[in-house]
Amino acid sequence: MCTACDWAPFFEAFGRSRAVSRRSVLRAGAAMTAAAALAPGFIATDARAEEATAVPDGPADFVFHNGPVYTVGGPAPWADAVAVRGNTIIHVGDEAAARAMAGPKTQFVDLKGRLLMPGFVEGHTHPFLGAFMTSGLDLQLANLAEVLAAIKQYAQDNPTGPIRGFGWRVDMFPPEGPNRAELDAILPDRPAFFFAIDGHSLWANSKALEMEGVSRDTPDPIPRFSYYARDQKGDPTGYVLETNAVLSLVNAVEPISAQAMGRLLEAWLPKAAAAGITTVFDAGVPPVGSDQGAIIELYVDAEKRGKLPFRVSASYSVKSLPIDNVVAEMTALNKRIATELVHVDIVKIVGDGSQGGYTAWLLEPYADMPNSTGGSPFTEAQWHQLIAMVDAAGFDLHIHACGERTARVALDGIEKAIAANPPRDRRNAIAHLVYVDDSDNPRFAKLNVTAQFSAYWSSADPDTLENMMARYGEPRASNMYRTKTILNQGGRVSFGTDWPAAGYFSTYEPLKSIQVGVTRQLVGLKDAPVLSPANERLTVEEAIHANTMGAAYQLRMDKDVGSIEVGKRADLIVLSQNILAIDPHEIHKTKVEMGMMNGIVRHQA
Repeated sequence: MCTACDWAPFFEAFGRSRAVSRRSVLRAGAAMTAAAALAPGFIATDARAEEATAVPDGPADFVFHNGPVYTVGGPAPWADAVAVRGNTIIHVGDEAAARAMAGPKTQFVDLKGRLLMPGFVEGHTHPFLGAFMTSGLDLQLANLAEVLAAIKQYAQDNPTGPIRGFGWRVDMFPPEGPNRAELDAILPDRPAFFFAIDGHSLWANSKALEMEGVSRDTPDPIPRFSYYARDQKGDPTGYVLETNAVLSLVNAVEPISAQAMGRLLEAWLPKAAAAGITTVFDAGVPPVGSDQGAIIELYVDAEKRGKLPFRVSASYSVKSLPIDNVVAEMTALNKRIATELVHVDIVKIVGDGSQGGYTAWLLEPYADMPNSTGGSPFTEAQWHQLIAMVDAAGFDLHIHACGERTARVALDGIEKAIAANPPRDRRNAIAHLVYVDDSDNPRFAKLNVTAQFSAYWSSADPDTLENMMARYGEPRASNMYRTKTILNQGGRVSFGTDWPAAGYFSTYEPLKSIQVGVTRQLVGLKDAPVLSPANERLTVEEAIHANTMGAAYQLRMDKDVGSIEVGKRADLIVLSQNILAIDPHEIHKTKVEMGMMNGIVRHQA
């Protein structure tokens, strides 16, 4: 869950990348309202907005026909054909009119009965961190015995150097978490560390702790929030929680360069295209030194080389104090990075941690740790100050809130900012929302705050049934991930996998997330338990909307992407089967057989 925070001290610096095209300065008040109606995702001059929506002349470059077209938006939900010229959709409707737009070089795409729909808009994910964290040993296994056997075998096959991996689950261990002794028995002389599947904690052996210099006398980076778990004697157990402590150890054992990050990302990009992803909100990248933009600019480099298969709305992350410089830092980054496909215009606040490590901020104590309600890096006064400053500067907020107290404080801060600052088109979002108090659910609609869910988390998987239920206790345990409630109360919902911290099995594939949003069951097991409350299950149409138009609205891109409409960008995918007409339990078997972004074919099965 949102592992990308303040990675600044943990990666070797490689210098400041050159600045790219600069952006117009955000304006307050009425000017902000007017600007928000222009090219989505960035503030532009009128001339730039007109240029962005201009449709080139000439015959169509592509005509899609002979299959159902699910538009998601526009005059009708279904159409028979789509025509594309350049990067723009120029026809949505009957096939005869589409064919009339063809010329001698038009490419006809015979759908052969397959479904054409908009490309997926990921409302919250971490491409850089996902590519980095999942590049080691995969520990998404059934139990601890299998995990230890996999580590032992990997060590035998790779006899030198550090060992790293990803994917163990907290339900494999008692509430106090994993212990270094289990690793020391296998790896007594080589450093090893393994990320939990939620991305918020680490399991390390004694050699890794030694390399970082962690002992019983080592202070915790953020006491009770980012810390080294200890035994009764005060010695570190090897269970390391939250970003500051986690990445301090990672850097001591195996620091990573920006060049390596770029290589890992580029290897993943074709997989993203194959999953049908055409737009992402990067909810936090690891900064190099104090410069978050240095990593974001790797997207720009990929774009220049024609390797970037999706649009990127990136964020400036705030995880801890100080907060006085946030607006200045965000404004500079906002001006510095603005290309056709990459821009930075959202402030991400990491408001708490995760339930698995007891670091999510709750209103009432944890059921299995009654002396704790978790925590936040900020006091309520600091929350309100930060939100008010960001809102006054005209930027949108995206807030990590696993705990219900974090969600409430975030909503309180947004409500106060709306009352204090000039009116404008606000597109704030609060993410994850494992549990929200009944009194706060209607406030999402009232304040026009998008409820951003990682739907893939909302299955009745073993970790949720054993660990999350224990953390919350009844009645909270039977009221998690109330997506349908937000919609029924008039609120907006978006989906994003939050890869790599994407549920019981980590995935970046929106189709799997959509299936779980509809079934609230573990993928692949039709008779698996349904997560309560069962009436929070979405329809397939609602789940698709959350992963297209819902997320596009959140990112101010709804004028350009998220639906198949005339004048919008040609971000289209062809699916092997009509996911609106099949058993929802079969959605995950669907293949993306073709993907187009900006009128360019980025994936062909």
